[in-house]
Amino acid sequence: MKIIDKEGRLFGKINILDFIAIAIVLLLIVLSLLKILNKDLSDLSVKDEMYTVEVKTSVIMDKGYFDVVKVGDTLGEMKHYLDATIKDIEILPVETLETDENGNRIKTIDPFTEKAIITFEAKVPYKNNSYKFGKQELRQGKLIFIESDLYRYKVQIINLKVVS
Repeated sequence: MKIIDKEGRLFGKINILDFIAIAIVLLLIVLSLLKILNKDLSDLSVKDEMYTVEVKTSVIMDKGYFDVVKVGDTLGEMKHYLDATIKDIEILPVETLETDENGNRIKTIDPFTEKAIITFEAKVPYKNNSYKFGKQELRQGKLIFIESDLYRYKVQIINLKVVS
């Protein structure tokens, strides 16, 4: 028995063009389900080795915006909690340069803004030569979003350290 006979049927049962059309439709259905479930094709592969990383970030905002951040907050991404918690938050004044009446440049403290150094620890996979925090890459200097139930900040990574 041939795989494709003279009439273009696969194993003498189904037309080869019908089979190709059915396979394409099934592939589109699988890809649509992955998109709906917010998964990548790489998520279906072998389990990635998980690493614990400590990420130190920096952000400047108006005074009072960091009052909701607490040590121990669980971080997430798009209403999906990740294995990440806030380890430390340090609020610092923002220094600016101003010119006095003599034309000299002097450092002053901006009374309306403050800088936060937020450190969090996360268990993350290592995929495609980078650590992944949800769908975001963790790289020094990169801007990422950190969020919990009460806040969402766009922060810059100033230090990334693999703990284990």
